[in-house]
Amino acid sequence: MERRVKQNNEIRSVPSEREFASNLVMVAAIMLVIATAIAVAATWYTTRHYEPQIHHRALRTATILPLIIVPLCTSIVGYQSIMNHRRMLRIFKLAHTDEMTRLANRRAFMQEARHRFDTVDLEYQGLSIFIIDLDHFKKVNDAYGHEAGDEVLIHASQQIVQALPQDAMVARLGGEEFSVLLPYTDIEQIYHYAETIRHRVASKPCAYLEHRIQVSASVGVGIAHARDTVRSVMTRADDALYDAKDEGRNRFVIAA
Repeated sequence: MERRVKQNNEIRSVPSEREFASNLVMVAAIMLVIATAIAVAATWYTTRHYEPQIHHRALRTATILPLIIVPLCTSIVGYQSIMNHRRMLRIFKLAHTDEMTRLANRRAFMQEARHRFDTVDLEYQGLSIFIIDLDHFKKVNDAYGHEAGDEVLIHASQQIVQALPQDAMVARLGGEEFSVLLPYTDIEQIYHYAETIRHRVASKPCAYLEHRIQVSASVGVGIAHARDTVRSVMTRADDALYDAKDEGRNRFVIAA
């Protein structure tokens, strides 16, 4: 499910480890050329009046030493830099990931949603936001305990992810509430994916110890239009979610 997190715009801007290593090698090569040129030039200038044998030996030394010293120093610095880069990526991803479900968190979702709204022409490309809430989730915690509730959340998040295409972003907003950022080309796709989410969550109970815990989900969908903001679409999706709950839960409502 990490593929849902990697769509975040800030994470895309962080170079991968391969890119980081490539840049490091390029810098090392440039440093080696510069160091060798400086060493040879300085040695030639200071020993040009010496005997030819001493002069040539000094030039050979000036050529060889940078080939030893620069790669060694670069390797030490590069190793520490790569370790720091890995730690930075882990911290960055943790800041944008829900610890329990491994989905994007609210912060990552809002950043990606704002990026999409800023870059997509909503008059020509469809974009929608789903808000999904597990029905009567408190009863699960009361009946089976919070550990079981956590397992149900993880299981439900997996069903939501598997119900959607690769270009959808799924996030956990908090508690038992999830959100989806979904591009679409046809309004029928929204109906299809909303029903698929509802059906998968309701029809696939979560196995916990000797129990099979069944929950359902209510889904509210907001369709983005030109001049819409992320907040306005989420508000419509939230209103549609409440309508779905008022109509009996385990259903979806689309707010066009």
